[in-house]
Order: sequence, then structure tokens, then C-alpha cells
Amino acid sequence: MLTLVTAGIVIVALPDRGERLFSISRDHGPSMPDAIGLVLLFIGYAWFLVQAWRRREKLFQYKNRLSFRLIPLFVVIGVVLIVVSVINDYGHWWICGAILLAILQSIIFYIALAD
Repeated sequence: MLTLVTAGIVIVALPDRGERLFSISRDHGPSMPDAIGLVLLFIGYAWFLVQAWRRREKLFQYKNRLSFRLIPLFVVIGVVLIVVSVINDYGHWWICGAILLAILQSIIFYIALAD
């Protein structure tokens, strides 16, 4: 799982040399290598999600904690930062959203998948 996610991230992070498949904004749009990296990333990520869903009872033991209730708010903030910054070419603000989502998901996966 982690190998697919890591390989996808590395491929997407490599500099683009080809034409875009489509444009999201003036500065953003995936090339063919980006698309391949995204497919690898999403396959690995989906695998993580399935495993976490199977062990969701471990997550739900924290449902009454304030930190658990704040997760949806932080997910929305992360997604909004990514979408707005990419569509409007706001520089590197998308990185803040990506880091926020990565931290949240890492915590969730750790709780669900740790034995």
C-alpha cells in the first residue's frame, strides 16, 4: 500500500516535460506522467481506505472526543485550500491544505491500522 502511494507521490512531484492532458488553471494541469502517478497514488490510497473501513470500530471509540468532532472541519479547510489555490493560481497555498489532509489521514490510518 505504502509503496504505491509513495511511488505515485514521487512520479507526480517530478518535473513535467510533456503536454498537459487538460488544464485546471493557467499554471496547473496533469501531464501523462502525472496521470500515471495519480493512478498509482489512488490505488494505494483506496487500499488504505478499505483496510481502515474494515477496522472502523477502532476509530469510533474516539467519537465523543472534541478532536474527533473537529476532523470534518479540518478536512473541509484542507480541501478548500487545495481547490481554491489551484484553480485561482494562488501560489503554494495548496501545500498547506495537502499537509493538513496528510496529517489528518495519517492519524486516522494509524489509529485504525495499528495493532
